[in-house]
Amino acid sequence: MKKRSEARVKKSLLVDISKNGLEQMGVTVNISRRGMCIATTEVFRRRTRLQILIAAADEIYVVTGKVVWHVKKSGLHGENVPAGLGIRIERASPGYFKYIASARKGSLRESKRRLAH
Repeated sequence: MKKRSEARVKKSLLVDISKNGLEQMGVTVNISRRGMCIATTEVFRRRTRLQILIAAADEIYVVTGKVVWHVKKSGLHGENVPAGLGIRIERASPGYFKYIASARKGSLRESKRRLAH
């Protein structure tokens, strides 16, 4: 399995996923400059291009990405449980990259604080 070239930051952020006017909501599991994992209720096929609006730090960031993997699990008695989407980011608003840099610094500080205790 190919290793990621960039560490992801565990972050739960509300997202609006859109493809040709069809929209659904989701929550990020982790994020980076190049990709993200989103928990949602429905999946899109691999290679589907999506527009994603991310609500973070009192801002809305616009990201365009492509689905690189998806998974959907079924619960008991056919009930659906959340699905997952792996997104490779193709374009993002400049503020998104600043947000990621800030989130990574905060994550590193938190990790060091936990190790110290």
